[in-house]
Amino acid sequence: MNMPDDKDQDLRDIQAEETTRGKKQPKKALSLARRRMITQMARMLQDPRCDEETYVEVIREYGLQEESDEFRQLLALWRKRRGND
Repeated sequence: MNMPDDKDQDLRDIQAEETTRGKKQPKKALSLARRRMITQMARMLQDPRCDEETYVEVIREYGLQEESDEFRQLLALWRKRRGND
């Protein structure tokens, strides 16, 4: 994964937080976290060194339960991309 991009993203997130300091923005915080999750999952799908076990572990770290539709969709994406239908 590309570290400068992560640092740039962190800087943009901090700047966004600073401009809204004192205002509650739970939806914005949730959308930032969700965007980060989606970005990380996409990077993992592209990375030939990433295995299914690591991918599933990261999905769990984001708090998704194996019974959830979103978990199953992400796992199906992995299997489709890697040819493990």
